[in-house]
Amino acid sequence: MIDETLRDALLAVSPASLARALDRRGLRAHACAGLAARGSAAVAGPAHTLRLIPARGDGAGDLPAAIEAVPEGAVLVIDAGGGGTVPFAPILAARLAQRGVAGLVTDAGLPAEIGLPAWGGDGPGPALALAGSGEPVACAGAAVHPGDIVVAGPEGVVVVPVGIAEAVALEAVEQQRLDLWLLREAEKGESLARLLPPDAETLARFEAETKTTGTA
Repeated sequence: MIDETLRDALLAVSPASLARALDRRGLRAHACAGLAARGSAAVAGPAHTLRLIPARGDGAGDLPAAIEAVPEGAVLVIDAGGGGTVPFAPILAARLAQRGVAGLVTDAGLPAEIGLPAWGGDGPGPALALAGSGEPVACAGAAVHPGDIVVAGPEGVVVVPVGIAEAVALEAVEQQRLDLWLLREAEKGESLARLLPPDAETLARFEAETKTTGTA
């Protein structure tokens, strides 16, 4: 599990704001693209990773045991190589929810209703089998290392390296405050030439006004 204050800060901003903060730090492959949210919940938690491959019918890993090993508060990230269907997904999700797992993110197909905050693909595909756990994986274009903080909501999924998660959260909060203030200025009729990007005078005005009012 992650610190409650950090989790609240990460969930208070949009995935887009987090992605921009990561981009400014030169980090790439941090967003899962093209996954559909199952429901409107938003979650944040440390990544616990599994890797699934198409089942051949011979020996495979023990998927039920791997599911039992997912810690409370974690976000389970399943790398399925961009296709396939998670076997027994509703049953696995029910067990994950009962054990206090925060959510499930995968590039494999998932049912429309699954009983756990989840983000996944839509299409059917071959049955999958467990090939690895607790290792760096790729999921829908994002690089995910065990312990990374996964932030997922209706607007998307972003993966934040744990070592910079607090700094990124604070930066994203400030970015979102600025974005909201700029939106209000545009609605008042301020020229976009001064807002996008904000020039020095505009930024100084933002700092002065928000420092005085305490809000953006």
